[in-house]
Amino acid sequence: MTYDPPFRGKSNYDSNFVIVPFSKTYDEALTLLVEARDYLSANRKREKFDVLSDNAIVQFREEMRMTTRLIRAMAWLLSVRAVEAGEIDWEEAVDSDDLMVDIKICIQDERDRCLSTTPALLSLMERAHSLYMRTARMELQVAARHRPAD
Repeated sequence: MTYDPPFRGKSNYDSNFVIVPFSKTYDEALTLLVEARDYLSANRKREKFDVLSDNAIVQFREEMRMTTRLIRAMAWLLSVRAVEAGEIDWEEAVDSDDLMVDIKICIQDERDRCLSTTPALLSLMERAHSLYMRTARMELQVAARHRPAD
């Protein structure tokens, strides 16, 4: 499952991170996406709380934020993969406007308000937040290097 980018002599990997952590991060993102899908699919039917209660709304919002973090992290990692394969340029991989909107949404954290959340879901949310923050830092580094000329 580990992604090993093709080696073409000189790498076009213009960043502060290296291939090995990228491969581990990619594997972690894929594993978390599958784990989140499985958890949410298995547990959605069993939850029997009032869907209009404040706690339920907070939990649903945090679950959606978790999946947004995971999807955004995976999208960035797939973009890096495409750059490494020579399919796109860094300028195409980074969308600064979307990145800033995503950061505004994804760094918010209300897990402490999820009163009836299981420890397993809280763990998933924490790991998704950590992964997102790492990939966002990588993307910000690349965005700073490849800012379009005015």
